[in-house]
Amino acid sequence: MRVVSLIVFVLIGFVLVGRAQTAAKVEDLDAYAVYSVVFTPEADEKPAKQRRLIIRAGTSDYPRYSNEPDECLKPDDANEARLRPLINSYREANKSMSVLQRKFSLPFEYELVPSDVIDGFFKTKGPGGWAGFYKRFPGTGGYVEMSAVGFNSDKTLALLYAGHSCGGLCGGGAYHLLKKVDGKWTEINWPGTTCTWVS
Repeated sequence: MRVVSLIVFVLIGFVLVGRAQTAAKVEDLDAYAVYSVVFTPEADEKPAKQRRLIIRAGTSDYPRYSNEPDECLKPDDANEARLRPLINSYREANKSMSVLQRKFSLPFEYELVPSDVIDGFFKTKGPGGWAGFYKRFPGTGGYVEMSAVGFNSDKTLALLYAGHSCGGLCGGGAYHLLKKVDGKWTEINWPGTTCTWVS
């Protein structure tokens, strides 16, 4: 019986290692420049207390609740031709999970935490898992997650999803559109229909 258990344990280990190896690493420095813009507070924002940022290491897409692919990213007619390739690039980049690296340029401390570690708090306890999360990561205000970044062909536009979870009824997320001008990424408004979530 011990031999069978050992074989099962070893096989599970190979499966987990295989999954970790198949997930592509996000290496593009432009992607990290975009992430950093989205997560850096504006100059006039004054947070009450600076907190360590917990970042979910595995990328994740916007939580869609229907099979309509364009329900949350509908450009207006004037911008359809310009933004459709960007949307397609975003979708392609998010067909599977990627793994983020320590390449962010943020004005505060951050920690990349494997997705399975974060998911483990809530797998059996649901929202009750937040007690365990905050015991492990005190004073963090929850965790953030982000998608892979989609770029247009000349890398002057970028599209991503970013979300924040902090409790059973605490959090939110949205798509972000950024434009590169004179080598600097700046967030701009989405021209058309987009989605956000808040709890």
